[in-house]
Amino acid sequence: MRHTSAELKRLSREHLNGHWGLAIGANLLVGLLTSAILMPFYFLLVLSGMGMVQMVTYSIATVIVTAVSMILQCGIIRMYFGFARKQESSIGMMFSEFTRRPERYILGFLFLVCVEVICMLPGAICLSVGITTGIVLAAIIGVILYLAGMVALILIALRMSQMFMLMVDHSDMGVMEAYHRSVEMMEGNKGRYFYINLSFIGLSLLGMLSCGIGMLWVTPYMMQTSVNFYRELNGELDQEQGSGVFWNGQEYMPKKEL
Repeated sequence: MRHTSAELKRLSREHLNGHWGLAIGANLLVGLLTSAILMPFYFLLVLSGMGMVQMVTYSIATVIVTAVSMILQCGIIRMYFGFARKQESSIGMMFSEFTRRPERYILGFLFLVCVEVICMLPGAICLSVGITTGIVLAAIIGVILYLAGMVALILIALRMSQMFMLMVDHSDMGVMEAYHRSVEMMEGNKGRYFYINLSFIGLSLLGMLSCGIGMLWVTPYMMQTSVNFYRELNGELDQEQGSGVFWNGQEYMPKKEL
């Protein structure tokens, strides 16, 4: 059964009730760790006057830190699954994915980067050539290709949106299997998921206007809603609400008839 955006959000608020501190703390810790690791590389880059060696070093460090951060974020997703499934959750769960084939998440991250480059690079190159050479036609073509690439990237991202959810939920699932499963799950649901994300724009703007402090609450709200959207797609919400099925590990265990 399909649930409206309002229903999924209401359910997410219920799941986060009593867990806001844990969710906020986990996201804040990831942000602080990421900033603390990248800060020295950034200072070296600035002090060198944007030198080429320092620029390359900073870029490599950013990619590595972002990949590690992706693994931590997947650990936080497992935490949100715990909230939704009434399982015991702790801050240590954000490190749990380092013991569950973490290379899957790194490959998934690289997959996303490749898709983004393929979609956006042609337009960026044409636009740069047009601007630097003053050729108006090249600049116009570049803008068109850039916008087309952005639309393509959004559509592909929607198709891939459940990929990391699936890998977190199924520790034995590889990147390509998760990708194909995500494409199947999002068939006919891309518009709904786009609308759900779009509905958070107002809260996100308020969060950013508060110097980013409000995002500490908005981010868990968005992620819990995304987790519940995934749980709807795999039939888990219907199982819970319709037949009293509960979750145990990674398999549904129906209650035994008395």
